[in-house]
Amino acid sequence: MTPEIIAHRGYSARAPENTVAALRLALDVGAPALEWDLQASADGVPMVVHDETLERTTDGLGRVDTYTQAELSDLDAGSWFDPAFAGEPLPALSEVLDAVGARAHRLYPEIKVGASPKEVDRILREVENRELLRKTVFISMDWDALDRIQAAAPGTSVAYIVEAEDRFEAAIDRARDRPHTLLDPDYRLVLADPDRTARARSLGIEFAVWTVNDPEEAARLARMGVSRFTTNEVERLLEWASEWKTEG
Repeated sequence: MTPEIIAHRGYSARAPENTVAALRLALDVGAPALEWDLQASADGVPMVVHDETLERTTDGLGRVDTYTQAELSDLDAGSWFDPAFAGEPLPALSEVLDAVGARAHRLYPEIKVGASPKEVDRILREVENRELLRKTVFISMDWDALDRIQAAAPGTSVAYIVEAEDRFEAAIDRARDRPHTLLDPDYRLVLADPDRTARARSLGIEFAVWTVNDPEEAARLARMGVSRFTTNEVERLLEWASEWKTEG
């Protein structure tokens, strides 16, 4: 089986993260799957941006949730990365889904901790209205938000993000015997405890991991049963995945 390569915030090593340009570039070079982050605007619109504040990746100032969608869409989300991307807008979820949803094999939108039930419901509705649920895996550190999604749309896939060692066991306990549920840990946590990873795999729990940029580390993880790899270095990991399939 060919490992699934998931473009982290799009092809974020070659284009400004969480923009349509980065997501399209990832697809253009062959990535089968895309990941991006979501924050709500002041008027409740899911926007594709990682940080709660605007300074790092746009020419805006302050918190995302103090601006409307229209105001956020006027920001430049590309110049910080390279002048060639000047004017690249900060997109709404709807714009990303319309631009790349049909092309990608799988989508991984990340719901941030602190999203309200209303915000979670709107994210689900936007994906559902475009008939993209079957190819979507909702991911989050807020596992209750993911449970809400599965309650509202049974059969929808989710992945519990595990960012700390002390949450790993709880994630395994929560995911076991739950169909359509994956673990999505920091890859270093997986490498640090092969026995725990093997136990989880023996329970039928599938793993995605983040953020793997080194093919040698990807190979170690694949030998442990990891099949999905989030990466900034999309082409580098795609080349590795192709070779891994051949070797396997």
